[in-house]
Amino acid sequence: MLTALILFILTYIFIGLRQIPRLHIDRTAGALVGAVLMIVFGVLTLEEAFHAIDMHTLLLLLGMMIITVYLRTAGFFELMAGRILTFARTPLQLLVFVSVSSGLLSALFVNDTICLLYTPIILEVALQLGVNPMPYLLALATSSNVGSVMTVTGNPQNMLIGIASKIGYLEFLAALFPVTFIGLVVCIAVIRFVYRDEIHATAFSVRPRLAEIPVRRTLLVKSLVVSAGVLGGFSAGYPYSLAAITGAVILLLTGGVRTEKILEGVDWTLLLFFAGLFVVMHGVEASGLARVVIARIGSIGAFSPAGKIAGLSAVSAILSNAVSNVPAVMLLRPLMNTLGNDKIMWLALAMSSTLAGNMTLIGSVANLIVAQQARRRLEIGFMEYFRVGALITVITLAIGAAVLILEVKLAHGGEQTKATGSAVRSVVVHSSRGAAHTRRFNVVLLCDTDETRTRGLQGFRQLQIDEAALFVFQRPEQTTFWMGSVKFPIDIIFVDPKKHVSRVYAGCAPGSRAYYPSPPETAWVIETAAGSGVQTGDRIELNR
Repeated sequence: MLTALILFILTYIFIGLRQIPRLHIDRTAGALVGAVLMIVFGVLTLEEAFHAIDMHTLLLLLGMMIITVYLRTAGFFELMAGRILTFARTPLQLLVFVSVSSGLLSALFVNDTICLLYTPIILEVALQLGVNPMPYLLALATSSNVGSVMTVTGNPQNMLIGIASKIGYLEFLAALFPVTFIGLVVCIAVIRFVYRDEIHATAFSVRPRLAEIPVRRTLLVKSLVVSAGVLGGFSAGYPYSLAAITGAVILLLTGGVRTEKILEGVDWTLLLFFAGLFVVMHGVEASGLARVVIARIGSIGAFSPAGKIAGLSAVSAILSNAVSNVPAVMLLRPLMNTLGNDKIMWLALAMSSTLAGNMTLIGSVANLIVAQQARRRLEIGFMEYFRVGALITVITLAIGAAVLILEVKLAHGGEQTKATGSAVRSVVVHSSRGAAHTRRFNVVLLCDTDETRTRGLQGFRQLQIDEAALFVFQRPEQTTFWMGSVKFPIDIIFVDPKKHVSRVYAGCAPGSRAYYPSPPETAWVIETAAGSGVQTGDRIELNR
């Protein structure tokens, strides 16, 4: 554990500083160094390191990057930006068009690409109109981050969360669209306020004329059709990685562009960065270090649903600014097990880790891309960005948490109505030791929704010896339980789809910060007062 801790700190120094003077080690190289050292110093074996790399996430990233390169090669992004921005008649309209268009495009495609291609067009439009490009560049950076919140494909950390949480594309979109919509309004309002002397409703005296944008129409049509097909695959529930890489392969086969040119546009360093972090974080988990860290911050699990969302958002925002949002999400991923792998908590992590990137100029890669691309014309200073970014971050994080808390309350009302029709009266345990040991427990708490499963026995009265809480999962899954604020000792009993007890944690003590993982396929979980006598191999029967 000590070795893992030292290597973890070393890796995150590399990532946090982004570039070590004299050593010239950037964050990608730092992640790779950390991964190799985890193996060299015996925290992981080479085979364990290979298994730690999540190929679903890497394939999703790779597929979306290849599709984006084809769209860029066809001239799609420049065409969209040029048409939209030259349509503006006033500074206020230009601000709105920059914010809304970059936000929506960032939701569909990785926001880094939008910033890369939008920046030079904004600079050219601002030059021809004779206006200060600064507020529009800040709008691009902040709005692209806000826009990327609402979809799994909006940014790398959302891709990681989408794969890990198994949240559907449309479900993710529906939950976080209100956050993005309100967030874009906040971006416009804040920048309009800060630059109120420059952004007004007075019409421009001229209209900008951009150079003719070369568009490869055949390739553009193919790329848009494939993109629509991939989004349709996401919406239909196909695995994200499979849908994205299938679309990429179709374009490689039919695009009519030399594939080496396309593959040169892929950010291979980002893929290597992810692979290295997967290994480092698996080393942290395998060593037991993650369990210690979670025990320190895992008290979030004892909060109310609103408290959990607010607490996780605060922790995520702080970590995202300390070590960047992708590493922060990987670090917090084990914590999600202690929160019941609740979808709303995954959504809170996606929301907060992304919006936190607007706090400072170095808070997200998108911000740095805008600053670097604009450097030949003007310098975006740290404080110039901070006076806008900090205000936007605080407001959008508060609104984002409030929106998710409201969604939980609305869903809870619907789920409570649904749950009343599926009551289970008792649980019968047929012992593997014979009929004399058969026991019956009256079900006094049924947890068959995300909300009730997350809350569990927290705040519930003490169970009697013949009473139980029953957790029902619609589809068998692997889960992790946590005592939280339960104030009496209990037994936690996991049941597989064949109705046999697969694992028992007996005598879980109040105040314990341990967490209790289930076997891979768990259909029900039963919690009883400690001393139930239930053993692995017993058969379970539910009476309604």
